[in-house]
Amino acid sequence: MDGFWYGFAAFMEYIFELIKPIGMAVDVLFVIIGFIGTFFWLWYSAHVRKGGRNFMSDPGT
Repeated sequence: MDGFWYGFAAFMEYIFELIKPIGMAVDVLFVIIGFIGTFFWLWYSAHVRKGGRNFMSDPGT
């Protein structure tokens, strides 16, 4: 059973070494996605409040 866990640990260390060069790029990507989502949410709220069609509440087809 120890062989499995040592193998798993070696695999994870290998994966983390591959991910290390990405660095802060993933964090920046998540922040950008958050800003896009926030701006869309604010735009959609204003759009519906002004009488626009609430297309998110339409039932699926």
